[in-house]
Amino acid sequence: MISRISTFLRYPAVVVVLVWALASLSCIFDSEPAIPGYPAQIDSEIPFGAIGSPSICKCMIDYDLALVSAGTSLAVVDIVNGVNKSVIDLGLEIDDIADSDVNGFGYVLTDSFLYPVNLSTASLEDPIKIGIGCSFVSVSPAGDTAWVSMENDSIGMVDLITGEVSVVQNYSAGNCQGIASGENGVIYIAEGANSIIAGYNTDTWAEIGRISVPGDVYDLFPGPSGYICAVVDGSNELWFIKSETCTLYKMITFPVIPTAAASMPDGSFAYAACPGTGMVVVAESGQIELKTMDYGIPSSIDVSNNGERAVICSPDNEAVYILEK
Repeated sequence: MISRISTFLRYPAVVVVLVWALASLSCIFDSEPAIPGYPAQIDSEIPFGAIGSPSICKCMIDYDLALVSAGTSLAVVDIVNGVNKSVIDLGLEIDDIADSDVNGFGYVLTDSFLYPVNLSTASLEDPIKIGIGCSFVSVSPAGDTAWVSMENDSIGMVDLITGEVSVVQNYSAGNCQGIASGENGVIYIAEGANSIIAGYNTDTWAEIGRISVPGDVYDLFPGPSGYICAVVDGSNELWFIKSETCTLYKMITFPVIPTAAASMPDGSFAYAACPGTGMVVVAESGQIELKTMDYGIPSSIDVSNNGERAVICSPDNEAVYILEK
């Protein structure tokens, strides 16, 4: 036994190399995740050439569905199986799609009509007539109200239970460039005429606060719980605004000014459409995780509520892509 030990100790370099190899092997397995923490792999590609150029996509929170606009057509997309459940021609250009579903319905805005979409049957219901042309729509998290921006700079309130439409008194949006509902009766409005994003308490319409912006607001949408997200001309960032206080919490920086964006539900990663660069995914730390021109310059991006799938509208490829983790 003594002889064997002494023989082994005559080769200390062997021991050092062996320990180093085992340590290195352990480090590799400990530091490299098996999959990225965001949807990155193509699950399906849905051709839109026969439908039209896809422009807006919104995932429905309580359903494995996304509503996608393409000119005057609306596609109800099954994001799990990667197929269009139905394609409906509304006869008018689609202006916006609400960022949430309510009691089994999604909502689509076309000029002066707000169409409920029955998500169980993938079909349209009779529209709610607003009476004046509108540009943007957002549904309250409580699910009882839709807010619309009107061409006369007013904000309309649509009771989704009764279908009654009213106008917010003593308010002018001033070239509205987007609206987004937050929790606890809060709404955010991008007011282009004043170069601000302002938050309001919809019970009293008292202003919560305002944030100055350097240019036009390209995208405004509900982000992770408690936050509103914005993409603004003149800024390379996706902005995260605390909805209760209207304060800028953080920014995630992209290589160039994005034109559309989306956030993971927990804010850990952000997607953006970046002209000249394509689609970019950036971690909360600021590290670029993915940069690709495979989807051209997306017109719209959204992430499912569980963070398992992302929907990419690609006008350049006339297709909608579903990515999965």
